[in-house]
Amino acid sequence: MVPRRDWFTMQPPSAIHGLAHSARVMVWTTVLAGDGLLFEPALWAAACHDLCRETDDVDPGHGERAALWVIEELPRRLEETPEELDRIASACRWHAHPDRESGWRDDLLWLLKDADALDRIRLGDFDERFLRSAAARDRVGAARDLIQRTRRMTDPVDVWSEAFRLGLPIDRLLDFDFGLSSEEAPTR
Repeated sequence: MVPRRDWFTMQPPSAIHGLAHSARVMVWTTVLAGDGLLFEPALWAAACHDLCRETDDVDPGHGERAALWVIEELPRRLEETPEELDRIASACRWHAHPDRESGWRDDLLWLLKDADALDRIRLGDFDERFLRSAAARDRVGAARDLIQRTRRMTDPVDVWSEAFRLGLPIDRLLDFDFGLSSEEAPTR
């Protein structure tokens, strides 16, 4: 079960940090987490990490704003609050900081940062040396392929369908119950 499209309309209307970016970062968190315990918190962090961007340019406060949104708003929009809400918020808070300046060190943060970095290929400033894990380095070619195939897509389901066609192991993403409440469409 995937979230309704209106979940993703909370993303900023952007070709850089909008719907397709979030969908691809969710793909990479799924792939990098594999069958591990980080899957669910990583997926939520990926879904929320850029929700509160105000600009596609340098936006140093967007991680902090996303963290506050996760704590204050995410539980209200779900039928059940994710177990690791504080950890998800911390990953959102610190994802845009250089590693050496991070005030929080956790495998969830490193996974989110690698997933986000794999989608930097679209910007032309990708540097594989900044990837933290061998698993992420092993996916650089697939990340290039996914971006090439989804560059003009805006619907997350289309992005995920393309990832599936590429053979990426995203069954857990496609089967995940996001538990969104049946209330009105979410707004920022």
